[in-house]
Amino acid sequence: MTFPQPVASRPVMSTQEIVESIRPRLRRVMIVLNNKGGAGKTTTTANISAQLASALHAAGSTKRVLAIDLDPQGNLGLDLGHQGKPGDDEGKSIIDVVEGTGGLHIIKDVRPNLDVVPGGKNLKRITASMIGTRSIDPRREILLSLAQALAEVAEDYEWILIDCPPNLADLQHLAAVAAEYVLIPVCFDQGAIQGLEGVSEVFDVASRLNPALTPLGVLLFGFDRQNLRKIKDEDGEVVGIKEVGFLAKKRKEISEVLGDSGIPIFQTVITRAVNVADQCRKHGRVFAELADLTAGADWKTHAKRHQLTLSSESAETSAIEMEEATAEIISRALELEAEAYA
Repeated sequence: MTFPQPVASRPVMSTQEIVESIRPRLRRVMIVLNNKGGAGKTTTTANISAQLASALHAAGSTKRVLAIDLDPQGNLGLDLGHQGKPGDDEGKSIIDVVEGTGGLHIIKDVRPNLDVVPGGKNLKRITASMIGTRSIDPRREILLSLAQALAEVAEDYEWILIDCPPNLADLQHLAAVAAEYVLIPVCFDQGAIQGLEGVSEVFDVASRLNPALTPLGVLLFGFDRQNLRKIKDEDGEVVGIKEVGFLAKKRKEISEVLGDSGIPIFQTVITRAVNVADQCRKHGRVFAELADLTAGADWKTHAKRHQLTLSSESAETSAIEMEEATAEIISRALELEAEAYA
């Protein structure tokens, strides 16, 4: 009598083996993090993601950008215009990944070359999920779950950006274990500066499983344009910009908080533009797209009908600032990449 041969069981990988297998595929994962709400994290994630995707599309690249919303508020869906539309599972697939019951649900082509993993109210369950028992070391397995899921799809993406919520440590740690870089938007109020302390705590936890995690820099967000003075030469040509008043004070204050950490503050400042931000969210457009919309022939009629004071010039200014910030941020990331993986 012939007996069936036993099927060889799949060897169980150690935590170190898992980390070593996935890290090379996650070199261009960036999280946007500050422990304070209203610091510009979602706006920054949406605009940089769209900016990078637009550049890839213009270059005819087959590579894509993936934006992931880890915030239960799901506001990235408002900024990119996919909230409540077909495919918006309000964060359910992220729950599936954490609980080990499924993979990431990716909405394709929110923009040319831009895909999204939606967030939303389902993410409120993450903290409860973290308490589950799935292995001898359940929390460690859970913290690696998103990183492993992203490693499976990372080859399709030039960049992956993750919008992190404020004051939800489990979600922040989940993102940080998956990331290579941390971008820290800081706005004008003291709370956002204090939020830097929360970022430090995230590093402490995540670095045990992700020693590659690297602070990319601080992006100043939401400061008054009156704090930027144009420097002109003898012919009246603008040759530079000087920061004055509250902005100059805050840059110095943040520099002192960062101390000798080596974390830079990016030179580009995203200035305060309430009407621009409001209309971007209402129309589901990023700064550059709103600038195009306001420059269109129908905008004046639309603005008059809805009593809007937003001008094409103000939207264009925000778009230019974000374009310059994106260039500066990506240049810094590529420099760090070249140093780390030379």
